[in-house]
Amino acid sequence: MKKLILSLIISLFPLPVLSQVPIDPLRLPDSEAGSYVYTLGINYSPYGQQREFVDFFGDPGTLTRIDNNFNLSFSGSYNFNKNISIYGNVVPSLFIREEKQQFINESITTTKTETDITGGLALEYRFAPQAVLDPRLSVGVSYPLGINVQTSATLLKDPVVLLGSLAYNKSLEFDQDSIAFGIGAGFIANEHINFSATASHSIPLEDASFSTTSLGFRTGYNLNQKGGSELGFKTTLSVTGEDTRVGFSLEYGGRGRIGNVLTDSNINRNETNKSENTTPNTEASPNSKTPNSNIQNTESRPQQQLPIKQSENNSVESSNNSNDNQNLEKSVQQLYRRLEEKDGQIEQLQQQINKLQERIELKNK
Repeated sequence: MKKLILSLIISLFPLPVLSQVPIDPLRLPDSEAGSYVYTLGINYSPYGQQREFVDFFGDPGTLTRIDNNFNLSFSGSYNFNKNISIYGNVVPSLFIREEKQQFINESITTTKTETDITGGLALEYRFAPQAVLDPRLSVGVSYPLGINVQTSATLLKDPVVLLGSLAYNKSLEFDQDSIAFGIGAGFIANEHINFSATASHSIPLEDASFSTTSLGFRTGYNLNQKGGSELGFKTTLSVTGEDTRVGFSLEYGGRGRIGNVLTDSNINRNETNKSENTTPNTEASPNSKTPNSNIQNTESRPQQQLPIKQSENNSVESSNNSNDNQNLEKSVQQLYRRLEEKDGQIEQLQQQINKLQERIELKNK
C-alpha cells in the first residue's frame, strides 16, 4: 500500500520536469556545457478517513485512519552540451499510519511505520534549443523498477511561460502502465517573486485502475537578482477515484557551472587584465624584458618576450597612433553620413505634414 501511495505521488511530477526547472520556473535552465541545477526539498502529505463498521460480534464501531507521509527530495541536472542533459533524483520517505477503532466501551489504536526510497535517472535530448517551442525527448529509468519516456515543449513569452508534456510510464514490478498529460503556466510578479501552476492527468492502461488528476501551485522567491538560488513553497492536490490528497513542499534550489566554461563577467575580466598586462613599456632599457602582448601572464608559467630596441618600439607606437587616427576619421565620417540621412528623413516628414495641413484647410473651406 505504501509503495502504491509513493508511486502515485511521484507520478504527479515526471522526473525530467522536476530536474529541468527546479528553481525559477519562468527561466529556462542553462544549456552551456558544464552548467548544473540542483534542488533540495521537504515534502509532507497528510491523509485521513473515517467510517463506521460492525465487528464479528455485531458491535458497531468507528474506524479512524490517519496517514502521514514525509519525504526528502534531492534532484539535479547536468548539461554535457546544448543538446544533451542528464537528470536524477533520490527520494527517501517515512510513512506513518495510525488506526483507531472506537467502540462503545473501548478503543483500540495501532500504529504502523515504514521507510522506503525511490529515485530515477533520465537522459534528455533537445532537438532545437533555439526553436520557439524548444522540443525535448527524455528516456529514463526509475525505482521501483520502471521505464519512463517523455516529450515536452516550452514556450517562453516574457513575463509568461507555458509548458506542455506527454509521457509514457511502464512499471516492471507492479505491471502498471500509464500515459500522462501535463500543462503548466507561470508568471513573474517582480524581480524576486514568481508564481506557477501545473496540471497533469495520468491514465492507466489497465481497466481496473483509476486515473489520477493533480494540480500544483508554487510561489518562488529569488534570493539574489541573478537567479542563482531560490526558495519555493508548493501546494499540490491529487485526486484518484474518490481518494483526494493534499501535499505541501518547501524547496531550495540553485544553479551554476563547473569546468572551463566562461561567463560574460569572466570574459570581461580577462579582457581587462589582458589590456593591462599588454601596455607597451617605452621607457624600458634595451636589455630589460617586457610582457608579451599576445600571451597573458599567469603565476604558474610567466610568459616573456625577447628584448626590443627603443627605435623599434617608437616605430610600433607611431604606427599604432596612425591607425587610431584613421579609425577616428572613419568614425567621424560615418557619423556625418548618418546625420545627413536623418536630415533628409526630417525634410520628408516636414513635406508630408505640410501636405496634410493643406488638405485639412481645403476640407474646412
